[in-house]
Amino acid sequence: MSDQGEMMQNFQPTPGCPIPVRILADSAVREEVEPWLRTGLVCGVTTNPTLLRRAGLHVSDIAEVARWAAGDGEREVCFQLWGDTAEQQYSNAMRIHELAPEALIKVPVTPAGVTVVSRLHAQGIQVLLTAVYAAKQAAIASALGVRYLAPYYNRMLAAGRDGAAEIGRMASMIPQDGRGPLILAASVKSGRQVVELLEVGVRVFTLPPAVIADLFTDQLTDQAVSDFEADIQAAL
Repeated sequence: MSDQGEMMQNFQPTPGCPIPVRILADSAVREEVEPWLRTGLVCGVTTNPTLLRRAGLHVSDIAEVARWAAGDGEREVCFQLWGDTAEQQYSNAMRIHELAPEALIKVPVTPAGVTVVSRLHAQGIQVLLTAVYAAKQAAIASALGVRYLAPYYNRMLAAGRDGAAEIGRMASMIPQDGRGPLILAASVKSGRQVVELLEVGVRVFTLPPAVIADLFTDQLTDQAVSDFEADIQAAL
């Protein structure tokens, strides 16, 4: 296990203090994600049926995705179940669990999903409650004791909702110090949106590789690095 993996595994939050910022990559494309995993900045991978389809992958590929995404086991990997009924969802969750035993299962915040969450927890399987759009749904996440709840920030904005205010309410309802469910912000489309969510208390993000790259983008930083390189070359 890497030093980062050991640090996160052994991390014990101080009550009342926010956890360190954590970033997961939101993609099932290995070539896009692995360079960021190697930096140590990214501590996990999230996927969903849409991302698997875009990557040209199938359910049978889940085991392979989990293998490269988890590394030596120090990184979190999340796969989303599917199905119209609670029984279908549970059956498919167990199918994922068989293929990727250490993965978190992403469950939509619906009555059927709640039934599945309880059954998964009874087997020690951790859950990410997904498709969250309203602060009131954070009460469900807390009552269930899930590891994460994932509000869709940009989709909230596109629907005309004040996403920052709504997610800020979630963070005030459930302090982000590790004692309860953590908000894992999804549908984040820029570094600017990351900052907006940090300002309302979010500590965990799942970001597309392009948005991770955007966190580094700043003209002044680029110029400073260029100037330093020019100066050291002159001093050699």
